[in-house]
Amino acid sequence: MKTFKNALVILAGGTGKRFKNKMPKQFNEINGENLIDFFLNRIDTNIFDLILIVTKKSNIKHTKHLLTKFPLLKFIYAEAGKNRQLSSLNALKKLKRYNPKNVLIHDSARPFCSQKLIAKILKSLNKNISAIPYILSPDKKVISKKEFNKKIKLIQTPQGFNYNAIFKAHVSTKLFNAKDDSELLSEKELNFIKGEKLNIKITYPEDLNFFKLFLKPIFKSGIGYDIHRIDIKTKKGLKLCGVNINFNKLIGHSDADVGIHAICDSIFGALSMNDIGYYFSNTNPKWKNKNSEHFLKFARDKLKENNFFIANLDINFICEKPNISKYRKEMISNLSSLLKIPKKIISIKATSNEKIGFIGDGLGIAAESIVQITNEKLY
Repeated sequence: MKTFKNALVILAGGTGKRFKNKMPKQFNEINGENLIDFFLNRIDTNIFDLILIVTKKSNIKHTKHLLTKFPLLKFIYAEAGKNRQLSSLNALKKLKRYNPKNVLIHDSARPFCSQKLIAKILKSLNKNISAIPYILSPDKKVISKKEFNKKIKLIQTPQGFNYNAIFKAHVSTKLFNAKDDSELLSEKELNFIKGEKLNIKITYPEDLNFFKLFLKPIFKSGIGYDIHRIDIKTKKGLKLCGVNINFNKLIGHSDADVGIHAICDSIFGALSMNDIGYYFSNTNPKWKNKNSEHFLKFARDKLKENNFFIANLDINFICEKPNISKYRKEMISNLSSLLKIPKKIISIKATSNEKIGFIGDGLGIAAESIVQITNEKLY
């Protein structure tokens, strides 16, 4: 029979009332991962013989993916109790059959704990019954003149224990709503170690902003291309990037703005969506002669829905005429206004086709766009 040395208990039974969200905070996702994912990603999980997650049966579904993500780990579950103390007791009872030497009990709302702290706790347990991390508060709570200079200790998790000692403490205690497992130990059994200032607890929605300190921004790119034939029967009516130009217009179902069409497709590509024709079919009379700015606003809204921002936009026109450089500033200004992005991250260039082919013969205008988007607003 395998000897179990280290077990990790993750308490994830809270409802997170102060978080003001229907979904308990520990299961809210940031970049596709919840708080438990984030914590386990930061530590060396191989030092644990098993991981026990305490949660309600209805919330187990939010952790099932961990079995695939960490296939070599042994995961078990215990039912959450009516309070934190009972949840810990349920976990310790479930661990009894495995009889681990050490158990670390951790609140799932503290996802920023480091491997360094985990290692320090386990090392301390080689000589002590407990290892309780703490930090000193930079503030002082004035209780009396006598205690004016007393420093306040802020207790953290994970807390490490000799399994038999903490199980005995839970079973024999007269307390019924302890907010912390270390409260159940006697004074001589308590051993405090320095914790980490960044090991904060997620309590309120604004606390999620701390993830920006840890998360690397995601960058995605997309490419778009469009080409339309010039209507040689006209002398005006051309529109590029929403700017009216005194030149032959282009033939198309909508206003044939190749610049905006290419930009839309590049944004759709970066978001892994379908192309512009899927959303605005050239056989649908609804889009006949439609201002292409409508399409660009749709693409902009899709960026917002997916929590992405444009980091850089590069547009290149391929044509013999007109002279794009004359309208460059106006185009950039218009795109900046439509997309609600700074002008400095927009580039518009142009090249001829060296008199070669359909475009070289002056019969068409093409545009290509490359966009880079990110989940972190950089401006």
